[in-house]
Amino acid sequence: MPNVTATTAANFIPELWRDAILDYAERTFRLKNQVTDLSSELAHGGDILHIPRVDEETASSKSAGSAVTYGANTDAKIDLAIDQHFYSAKLIEDVVRVQESANLFNMYARSMGYALGKKVENYIATIIQSATANDVTLTTDNAPIASELRTGIRKLMDIGVDPTSPSIDVYLYASPAAYLNILGLDQFVSWEKIGAAKPSGNVTGILGEVYGIPTYQSIDWGSTGSTGEETASLFTSDAVLYASELLRVQSDYSIDDLGTKVVADVLFGAVLTQTAADAAGQIANFNNP
Repeated sequence: MPNVTATTAANFIPELWRDAILDYAERTFRLKNQVTDLSSELAHGGDILHIPRVDEETASSKSAGSAVTYGANTDAKIDLAIDQHFYSAKLIEDVVRVQESANLFNMYARSMGYALGKKVENYIATIIQSATANDVTLTTDNAPIASELRTGIRKLMDIGVDPTSPSIDVYLYASPAAYLNILGLDQFVSWEKIGAAKPSGNVTGILGEVYGIPTYQSIDWGSTGSTGEETASLFTSDAVLYASELLRVQSDYSIDDLGTKVVADVLFGAVLTQTAADAAGQIANFNNP
């Protein structure tokens, strides 16, 4: 006798949707919180933020019986243009909202917000890598060695930046390839070199610090090995100025489309505190040969 099978009874078997999942690995965003954020200055709007830059003063010798000499510096300024506007938009029709039980709307909103965060992170990384005055050329592609890292630290020290000072926030970012090569340097990961109080990179696989400087990996630094490519950067939080005027997710129901329109957008800007060719810029980039 004929059997009732999954094929013959297909119209009676319900089809269900599970919760949506992300089809990519989300990155950890840090850069925006590690540069100087001036977003609060834009509370009342504006498209350009002018930041006066006060020159360093010089102390003069005072001779007995002589009057002091007054100086007048011509101070420069930095213009931070809020000119980077990115968005991500979706139209989710009612038929989709009705026919699936998963929370697709929230998952789309999360993915769209992530796309904007990635744009901000990449833009700040590009600004850091644009500095050229304190470049260190590596001997081997994507493989900074201890002496080359010390050269970069020396370049910051030469302009008065003390990476060991608790009042100065200094960071080292490296491409995945450069990061893993640094992870292979015993002086930064072996417990007999870094001390038993700190976790060994040979055990954790994490490179916490290089000469006391917090160290991170990021795919916003290059690993291709092309000549002049910035594969790692040493910088202070004062090296880059950042400001965001808005970061929002908006939704609106469209009768014409019988669906919900969702738009996420961000408006921001970032700039070097000094010009790219100025050694006072507090950035040392490590470039592939």
